[in-house]
Amino acid sequence: MPRVTGWTTFRISRVIGATIAAALCASAASAQSPNTAARDSTDALATFRENLDAIHKRDKARYLATYVHTERLVRHSPNALETGYAGWPAITDNAWPDTLIVREMRVVPLAPGVVYGYYRYVGVPTPGDTLTGVSTRVFVRTPEGMRITVTASWNDAVPARRRE
Repeated sequence: MPRVTGWTTFRISRVIGATIAAALCASAASAQSPNTAARDSTDALATFRENLDAIHKRDKARYLATYVHTERLVRHSPNALETGYAGWPAITDNAWPDTLIVREMRVVPLAPGVVYGYYRYVGVPTPGDTLTGVSTRVFVRTPEGMRITVTASWNDAVPARRRE
């Protein structure tokens, strides 16, 4: 049996995630009215932009306000899948990227009140280091508006550039 490496697991999880998202889109598309889909997409995109603007401005209160504050928050990284808002390191962490450049931002309605979002990024976590990767979100409609309920980010396998 072939050995499954971290990179292989990462590639498999991306393919599975994309397949599930595509299947949800296809099955939900016929059930969602165009007006609802458009409104959900517009609202999710506004929340997405608010989330990224808060990152750029290092505004923790605004950043955290874009997420659901419940046990239904899902945080996924190459290292772990964690749930729940309570105990999330972002609540107390003050780490912000030095620079974050967003490319290819897209949102896709999955079902009424549910939208998938995606962007590729170029990030500079510290001066001299450059990382590229993918960040995804699932937005849900709440009484407060669209909020992020699933967040995931993966750096590409090989950093784009490292200055010596």
